[in-house]
Amino acid sequence: MPTRLFGAVAAAVLITAASALSAAPATAAPIPGGQITTLFIPGADGVRLNAIITAPPDIGTHKVPLVLQPSGWGMPAMGSIGSAYKLSSGADFVSIEYTARGMYLSEGEVDMLGRKDAEDASALIDWAIANLNVDPERIAVAGGSYGAGMALIAAAHDPRVRAVVSDSPPGDVAEALAPNGTPKTGGPIALAAAGAATNRFSAELVERGLRAIMGNDATAFALPHGKLLADAIPKLNANGTAVFLAHDWQDSLLPSGPVYTMFDQLTGPRMLYMRPGDHSTGGGGGQVAGLPNPIWDAGIRWLDHFVNGADNGIDREPVVNIVAANGGLTGPHVHYPSVAAALAEPTSFALSTPAAGVLGANPAESWVQPLVSGPTIAVSAVPYVSGVLAQLGVTPPTPLGAVDRNLAGVWRTAPFATGGLVSGAPKLNLTVLPPSSDLTLIGILWDEAPDGAGTPITYWPLTRHGLIPGASTSMEWQLAPTYWNLAPGHRLTLTVTSQDPVPFTSATPMGSIVTFAAPSTVDIPVHAP
Repeated sequence: MPTRLFGAVAAAVLITAASALSAAPATAAPIPGGQITTLFIPGADGVRLNAIITAPPDIGTHKVPLVLQPSGWGMPAMGSIGSAYKLSSGADFVSIEYTARGMYLSEGEVDMLGRKDAEDASALIDWAIANLNVDPERIAVAGGSYGAGMALIAAAHDPRVRAVVSDSPPGDVAEALAPNGTPKTGGPIALAAAGAATNRFSAELVERGLRAIMGNDATAFALPHGKLLADAIPKLNANGTAVFLAHDWQDSLLPSGPVYTMFDQLTGPRMLYMRPGDHSTGGGGGQVAGLPNPIWDAGIRWLDHFVNGADNGIDREPVVNIVAANGGLTGPHVHYPSVAAALAEPTSFALSTPAAGVLGANPAESWVQPLVSGPTIAVSAVPYVSGVLAQLGVTPPTPLGAVDRNLAGVWRTAPFATGGLVSGAPKLNLTVLPPSSDLTLIGILWDEAPDGAGTPITYWPLTRHGLIPGASTSMEWQLAPTYWNLAPGHRLTLTVTSQDPVPFTSATPMGSIVTFAAPSTVDIPVHAP
């Protein structure tokens, strides 16, 4: 039977077995090459956590390595059934897939990546060592999305964890849901909808969620333990944990920026995969269904080497592995020893008056131009759609010549005759006269073809409060980091608007006058061969 077909059949068998056992007592069911059991395991304070154990058939005859696989947000324990099967049948791991406290059949209340979640992971490790013939020197944690965040906090909390695989983790919860203080329109609602039927929240989390969704209150997302990656990295370094990270460039729910920009802060064994796609689309098929997948195939080899000592060569492979954000499903990987080595040197482009629309104008030019605050066709992203289309290589073009110049600043470079590479985070520094004390701006950098069709390269918003209406104000912010191949004859185009209602909620009063002025610049990390 072909490998891909066998993987799909095995995944179907596992899902059927796990579903049948999900509410039954702890009884092992045979599966091809192993066994599967569902049960409740006590967490740190006695809260019972629903778990599925996927194990080799001979678990009782010798010490085995353990991998914890916490579930994603709004997902039951079987969300990692594909990777669990591969790890148990191919690398001899016993896998405990479990649902975080407060979700589905697990007891307690949702802890939102907090201390109790970390302590639960340690309690599961203790239980596995005592009950499953687990080798206490061979422990790992792996997960995707919310489970990827759980994996990081577990490994940071417990030095027994030797290796971690974290695919599409939240880097900073507040920045993910309200970037630069700009509430997203879809993210909080999607999370609430995904968890409403299955999760149990504390009164505090319910209050925060209502403030975020009903009142567009960006401060509601500032959880005490929200800066997950920044808090975890020093602990992971101190523990010497081998860290495998992966993310999708166009992730509209948990942006890839923190993972990409902070990766080089890791000092232990490390590896990074970056690919086109929206939230967890790059690795989801490998984790959930066990299908051939660059991210989870490499992640499983990572665990097998750093936990089992398998000489599979992954420790000698390139550290940073990138498919360009416009490379699609079949784009080749490019490799670097670090993220820093992948970045292009920034080039500073002065902006002309928007009426002229020159990106790379005379920096001594003085100008002022008012624009009306309103939506345009310059949409930065359609959540959960744009990234998938980018992954498939079918992103619909935007006719940039049709962007209303009364509502948006639009600036264009000269064509890049030999093409180029945009690698890093563009930085905007605009002089603006705000119409009120509250102002939101959304910057989008486009790849413009010779026919005027534009494809978004990267974007990011900025919201500021407490401004003086009419006073000259410097608005400085970075767009999301990217890695984008610019074809010969294409140019870079920048649009800046104050309304982009599909992905973001704007604080700028609709219909008000936002005035742009010199000096205004954008620094773009672009390399032209």
